[in-house]
Amino acid sequence: MKLLTAQQIKELEAHTLVQQKITNADLMQRAASKTYNWIKRNLGLNYSYSIICGKGNNGGDGLVLAQFLIRNDYDIECVLLDISDRQTPEYEAELARLKRSDIKIKIVRSEGDLEQLNFNGRIVIDAIFGIGLSRAAEGVAGKLIRRINSHNTVKVVAIDLPSGLYCDRLNEPLDPIVHADYTLTFHVPKPSFFFLEGGNAIGKIIVLDIRLEHEYASNIDSNHFYLTPSMVGSYLNKRTIFTHKGTYGHANLIGGSRGKIGAAVLMTRAASFSGAGLITATVPSVGFEILQTMVPVAMCDDAYGKDVLEGKIQVEDRFTYGVGPGIGTSRETAQFLGEFLKQVNRPVVIDADAINCIAQNPEMLVDLPENSILTPHVKEFRGLAGETKNSHEQLDLLTEFSIKHKVYIVLKDARTTVCTPEGNCFFSLNGTPGMATGGTGDVLTGLLTGLLAQGYTPDQTAKLGLVLHGVAGELAAEKHSEYAMTAESIIEELGNAFKELLK
Repeated sequence: MKLLTAQQIKELEAHTLVQQKITNADLMQRAASKTYNWIKRNLGLNYSYSIICGKGNNGGDGLVLAQFLIRNDYDIECVLLDISDRQTPEYEAELARLKRSDIKIKIVRSEGDLEQLNFNGRIVIDAIFGIGLSRAAEGVAGKLIRRINSHNTVKVVAIDLPSGLYCDRLNEPLDPIVHADYTLTFHVPKPSFFFLEGGNAIGKIIVLDIRLEHEYASNIDSNHFYLTPSMVGSYLNKRTIFTHKGTYGHANLIGGSRGKIGAAVLMTRAASFSGAGLITATVPSVGFEILQTMVPVAMCDDAYGKDVLEGKIQVEDRFTYGVGPGIGTSRETAQFLGEFLKQVNRPVVIDADAINCIAQNPEMLVDLPENSILTPHVKEFRGLAGETKNSHEQLDLLTEFSIKHKVYIVLKDARTTVCTPEGNCFFSLNGTPGMATGGTGDVLTGLLTGLLAQGYTPDQTAKLGLVLHGVAGELAAEKHSEYAMTAESIIEELGNAFKELLK
């Protein structure tokens, strides 16, 4: 599904109104109905609610939602931000309807009016600003947002996007933005949800389908896309009865050095949970007994160095290779990697210290096999491609690098991004802050290598691996908490992640 700019969303909504012969008011009813149903299922009647509305159509959504809630016996108050003479006709009409009920309404016109507001112990519904916001919230609006953030609310639920956050631009660090626990967004996540500048305000994102014209949306020009488990789940091949371990590929995981054999263990274990039929780990001899003990399903090749990988590896066509975790950046290992890249003639997965070696020896870039999958975290990518000032510049550089070198980049971050050699970027919302712990990248390398070994295309592999890794991380956090989960607990949830994708 394509990610859309604010202007493209407005065009899609306008097309939907014409095509479906409905009005803006009808569309607001849909949005409010979907929002109400989510609130009913997930929050319920046991709380008091404050719905805070601006004077645009996002505020109109809030006013319609207020009518749903009041009709269903919710304890609510409506806070209206009235700092402009401008209001949409839909807002005006819905306010007139709301005033005919016995709802409590508070008006905020000045800073003094903010003193009447107490959100402690309440659920706040944020419907102040929508996708049309063109400048930072300031004055009374900015202070209202900061007041929401400073109170001890039960939960904060943002409608479409947190107020103060731009739809497709980057916010400045000090811009006031509502910090939501949940963002109930319509049709598709907004581009700003995937970037550091403001992305921490989003909370958990719930995408609500309000039946905008999907065919029209699919034809809008965009090279940014949103991935979900159901989308990539269709890639998974059904297994037939008369198959054997040779049917599902042979992954060779190259990694480790003295003191970093754990990285090789993690990626090899992850590959063994990926569905690959056969697994080999290529490690320096210092890691041989560790690998054989920790991953008994894997074969082990320790012919290339004692403490670090060195020498000239014999590349074999029967293997699909993943290389990098824990190998270090010694001169011997860099030479080993350079020889490997000169020999290999099919896509490989390249991570961690292998990327650092390439960054230090950029002449290796010409030997990258086309359609290989590189999996740097942000710092590794900067070392490889250069510094950038913000997330938009980083995304532009990521796209440029992928096109130039004809490789897939899986850029690991809070919102991991896959960029293709054609310059298309794919984003996923799956994952959890609990994955910010050592070894999770090594797990991704093993998972990707195992998928690639099974015959999935590099494109399928990158997208499948991204989503499986994120879903497994979420399941691990549910079981262990975001604080106590480890890279190993992600591996243990890969089976359940596959089940989620197969639903």
